[in-house]
Amino acid sequence: MSQDTHGPKPVTIIVNARPHIWEAKEITYEQVVDLAYPGQPPNDQDTYTVRYSRGHDGHGTGSLTAGHSVRVKEGMVFDVYRTSRS
Repeated sequence: MSQDTHGPKPVTIIVNARPHIWEAKEITYEQVVDLAYPGQPPNDQDTYTVRYSRGHDGHGTGSLTAGHSVRVKEGMVFDVYRTSRS
């Protein structure tokens, strides 16, 4: 039996309708927000809601909050909504 020593297999995830190749087993809230809004660091005026679907069995859909992560799988979908306080 051979052992995989090359790490996790890259998967394609969808963030705000755009495909991204992801090479880790998990993705954090902060990483999803960065993929959704690249080059736009979070600030005190913005809040983000992250929802996902097509996840692993038992965790197929849900929300991701700051400081947490979720296991990814091929074709997993993330929707990130930004709300700005005025």
